[in-house]
Amino acid sequence: MIRDNSSSFSPLLMPILLLMLSVILTACGEQRFEPRQAPDFTLPLLDGSGSLSLEDYRGRVVYVTFWASWCVPCRQEMPYLAQLRERHGREGFEVLAINVDDDIELAKAFVEEYNMPFPVLRDEARIVSSKYKVPGFPTHFLLDRGGSIRFSGMGFDLNDVRAVTQEVATLIAEPLTAE
Repeated sequence: MIRDNSSSFSPLLMPILLLMLSVILTACGEQRFEPRQAPDFTLPLLDGSGSLSLEDYRGRVVYVTFWASWCVPCRQEMPYLAQLRERHGREGFEVLAINVDDDIELAKAFVEEYNMPFPVLRDEARIVSSKYKVPGFPTHFLLDRGGSIRFSGMGFDLNDVRAVTQEVATLIAEPLTAE
């Protein structure tokens, strides 16, 4: 008798597939974890008018996003970040948008198109991106007032709005703790 095995699973295959799926799903979306200090950096502003250091924002809740002009989800993220900053800026919230484009003119055109009202920095050599172990774009990190990473995510869609908004509100409500 000839047996056709092309449509049957090995009993070991299902647990392996489930494990792989859980790893993939865990790697996507927003994540909370034990806080760790964000690596400090100093980067030039995209417009060439100077530079900024993360240390300058100690005492504020900071959303650090790594983005590129060719990144489709970044096009959804930037208008939301402008609104979030408008809503919470007076409460000590800031956005730092770190661009990684090879072509600075594409980055500048993107900033103009999306009217980004927050500091836009340039990480041309991707040194800071490497420090933060950025796996793709956009990748964002939400820092508390003490400079610890409290929340992170990769990608952005409208489903992320609620989670990020809640995390920002939570961190704004926390007092700055003495180190």
